[in-house]
Amino acid sequence: MVVIALLGALAAILAVGTSRLLLDRGESPVEVFWQAVGEARKQALQNEVDIDLRFDNENQAFIASTLLGEKTIPLPASSRMQLEFLGMAGGGPTILIGGRLVETSQLDQVTFFRDGTCTPFRARLTLDGEQPEILEIDPWTCAPVLRDEEARFP
Repeated sequence: MVVIALLGALAAILAVGTSRLLLDRGESPVEVFWQAVGEARKQALQNEVDIDLRFDNENQAFIASTLLGEKTIPLPASSRMQLEFLGMAGGGPTILIGGRLVETSQLDQVTFFRDGTCTPFRARLTLDGEQPEILEIDPWTCAPVLRDEEARFP
């Protein structure tokens, strides 16, 4: 009985410590990117207004703007990144990344429309000292594009 009680106490301590670590972890720049995309789309739908989203690389913040004003979504101070919005319209310069042809024409901003869609774009995200990561966004849902290997169930 004593052993079971000790194991229960240790499990409780471990659970509390783990939950505190997860809460204190903070958001990564990629999570902040998806948060900004989701918030821009939600506001465009709710307020029935087009919202332009850009990233200020110098101040490390997303800026969502409409005719009525701007809202800033800063990155966590502990991390720095470079973000470029890449167009997906045909005819521009392209590069081959992971077997896929990616357009490299840069966009100053992307627009989230009042009908829930957005400008067709990809985001090239470069964290401090790491290789660039290309995030693909579905223009109909403004959510991450799932590839066949990601969509399969085990």
